[in-house]
Amino acid sequence: MAWASIDGMQAADKASRALDRALLVIFLEAAGALIDQLVDAGISDPADIARRLNRRGFPCFGRPRWGAGTVSMVRRRRALQRGVDEALSREESTCSPRDSALDSVSAST
Repeated sequence: MAWASIDGMQAADKASRALDRALLVIFLEAAGALIDQLVDAGISDPADIARRLNRRGFPCFGRPRWGAGTVSMVRRRRALQRGVDEALSREESTCSPRDSALDSVSAST
């Protein structure tokens, strides 16, 4: 079944999906931090990282074991998130109150 819209879902389904999303965010943060530590230690091969995570018993979200593709996905998502965070930070630092869209609307009325 394809999800057409979250608005048409039952309340329990919405809560369940919201919980799944929140758990995924937490998982990506924890797993990403551990993967970053391994990369910083000089271990950059995703398959090697997956073997080490499996050996340590670190759980993989929604999968029985880590694989190279899952490690790569976590690294890509973390890189994308860092890029978004940096872009938002730059945007906030370059905006002044006079550049605000709300101020320009109120000034024109």
